[in-house]
Amino acid sequence: MTTWCARGCALAGCMLSFVTSASGGDTYRIVDNGKPSCSIVTEENPTPAARLAALEIQFHVFKSTGVEIPIHTDKDRGAARQIMVGESERTRELGFKGSDFKEQEYAIARRGDALVLIGRDWHHSDAEKELQGIPMSGGDTLPQTRHRIHYWKAVGYPERDRGEIELPGVYDDQGTCLATYDFLERYLGVRWYGPNQIHVVIPKHESLDIEIKDIKRSPALKLRCGLAAGNWPFMQRQWGSVAEGQVPLFWRRLRLGGERWSCNHTFHRQTVSTVWKNPEYQCKNPAGKGSQLCYTNRKLVEDTAQMARDYFDGKNNLPAGSKALGDYFAIVPDDNSNFCNCKECRSLLKQGSSHHSGCFNSGDASNYWFSFVNAVAREVRKTHPNKYIATLGYWLYALPPDFELEPNVSIAPCMITCAFPPNQIAESNDMGMYRQWLTKTKSPMFMWVYYHHPMEPALIENWKCFPHIMVHATSSYMREFISNGLRGMFVCGEQDQLEFYVMTKVWDDPDAPVDTIIDEFFHLYFGAASTPMKKFYLRLEEIACDRTNYPPESQKMDSTKWRMVAWKNLGTAERMEELGALMVEAEKLAMTPEEKERVVLWRHAFWDWMAEGRQEYLATTAKTSP
Repeated sequence: MTTWCARGCALAGCMLSFVTSASGGDTYRIVDNGKPSCSIVTEENPTPAARLAALEIQFHVFKSTGVEIPIHTDKDRGAARQIMVGESERTRELGFKGSDFKEQEYAIARRGDALVLIGRDWHHSDAEKELQGIPMSGGDTLPQTRHRIHYWKAVGYPERDRGEIELPGVYDDQGTCLATYDFLERYLGVRWYGPNQIHVVIPKHESLDIEIKDIKRSPALKLRCGLAAGNWPFMQRQWGSVAEGQVPLFWRRLRLGGERWSCNHTFHRQTVSTVWKNPEYQCKNPAGKGSQLCYTNRKLVEDTAQMARDYFDGKNNLPAGSKALGDYFAIVPDDNSNFCNCKECRSLLKQGSSHHSGCFNSGDASNYWFSFVNAVAREVRKTHPNKYIATLGYWLYALPPDFELEPNVSIAPCMITCAFPPNQIAESNDMGMYRQWLTKTKSPMFMWVYYHHPMEPALIENWKCFPHIMVHATSSYMREFISNGLRGMFVCGEQDQLEFYVMTKVWDDPDAPVDTIIDEFFHLYFGAASTPMKKFYLRLEEIACDRTNYPPESQKMDSTKWRMVAWKNLGTAERMEELGALMVEAEKLAMTPEEKERVVLWRHAFWDWMAEGRQEYLATTAKTSP
C-alpha cells in the first residue's frame, strides 16, 4: 500500500517525498484506500476561522485522495478518529482552549485518536462587531475586511455551493486557520502559489498516513500587510483569470493580515476640508491651503488628540480619509511640502536645513513634524497611556528628529526597497535612516516598503520596464527587519508571483530556506519545464541586481533613470536572445496541461512584455538616430 508520510519537516524547506509504509504505529490515518478514516469536528457554532478551516481540510483532502471527510459538530462526533478544528467541548476535555493562546499563536497536536488544530479565534460578539477602524487595505472599514465568499465556487465546485460564508477578518484573530494552513503545507504538501486552482499544488494519494509532532508557534512578523490583488502587470499576467472570492481566500492561505495597525496620510484635502475646519489653525501658506494645517497651533493639537481619544473610546466617528486600527491612531501630513509659513512653523522648518540628505528620504521637516506628533501623543497619553499615535518616517520627515519621541509614538519608516539593488546611495541612505530609528524609538515599530519602481513610472509614462526581480535581496532585508524586532510590514506596489510568495514565507519564518523554496516552486509548478524556467527567472534577477549594469549617468543621487537603462543596459540584444531561448526550451519541455498553461502565463507575464518593450525601444531609437 502506497502512503505518503511527512515527518514534521521544516514548513517551507521540505521537498515532497513518497514512501511505502505500513499503517498503524505512530502514523495518523486520514484516508485508507479510498475511504475516510476520520471525521472533521467543530463546535456547534464555530468561529469564522474554524468554519473556514474545516472546509479547507475537507476540500484539500478530497482533491488529494478523491475522498470526502465528513464534517460533524461536537454534538454529533462521527468517527472515533477526529480532526478537531477550533475550540469545542472535546478540545476542552483534552486541555485546549482558544483563550489560552496568545494572539496569532496556534497549535497542531495529537492526543490519541484526536488531531487538534487550534488557536485564538475572533468571535462574533456584539462588542467585537461594534469595533471600527479604517485599515490600509483589505476593506474600507474593519467590518469590510470580513469578506463573504461562496467557498465551493471559489475552489472550483459551483455545484456544491451551499451559500456564502464569512471569512475571518484580515485583521481578526484566526489562530485555527493558521494551524490548518500550516498542517496542510507541512503534512499534505499543499502549496498555494496564487489564487486560481492552476496555481495550487496538491499531491495525489490513495491513502494518507501522517506522523504528527506537536507544534506551538506563531508567525514571526505580526502584521503582514501585503494583500496582493493582481493589479500590477507581472502578477496580473502570472495569475491569469481569477474568479470571485479567490483572492481573499488566497490571502488567508498565505496568512496575510494579522495585527491591527494602520498609518497613511490623514491631513489631506478630504479630511482637512471636512473635519479640521477651524480657521484658527489653517495653513498660512496659499499653496498649502486645503491640504496642510498649522502644525504648531495648540488648538489643532487639542482637537487631534480628542479625535484620537474618541476613537480609542469606541465612538466610531472617524472621518473618511482617516487611518486608525486597533491600538493605533494615525496622523500624517498631506503628501506635499507646502507647509505653513507662520513664524513658529518657519522656525522649526529652518532647523531642518542641517538634516538635508540630498536624497528623497531626508530630515528637512523632521523637527517640525515630530514636534506636532509629540504634542498630540503627550495629550493622548494622559487618558490612554497604552494606546499609540502612529506616524510615518517619510520623505522630508524620514530621519529622526533631534529630540526624543514620546513613548506612545509608533513610527513606520518608509523604505524604498526596490531602489536598493541598482543604487548604493539609496540603500545606504534608507538603511541608515532605519537603523537610526531602531535606536530612537521605544514603541512598536512598523515599516512601509516600496515595490513600485520601475513599474510605476513605466505605467505612468506608457513604456515597458525590464522585470525588476530581487527575490534574494528582498529575503535578506526582510530577515534583518524581523531580527531587529520589527512588528509589521505594509507593502506598497506588487512584486511578481514568486518573489511575493517567498516574502510571505520569510515573514512567517525568517529561517525558511529561500533557495529551497525557490527550487521547490520550479519543481512543483513547472515540472518537466522547471530547469529552463528557473534559469530564466534567476537570470532576470542577476541582471536586475547587478549594479554594473547601471552606468553613472543613469543614477541621480538615490534615484535611477529606469527608462534609460531598461533596454540599453539591462535587456540587451544578447541577453534577450539568451532569455528567449530559455523560454522556447520551457515551452517544448512542458508536458502536462497544467505545466503548459503555467509556462504560457509566465511567457505572457515576462517574455511577451519584454519583447514588446525591446521592440518599442528599438523603434524609438531608430526615429531619433541621425
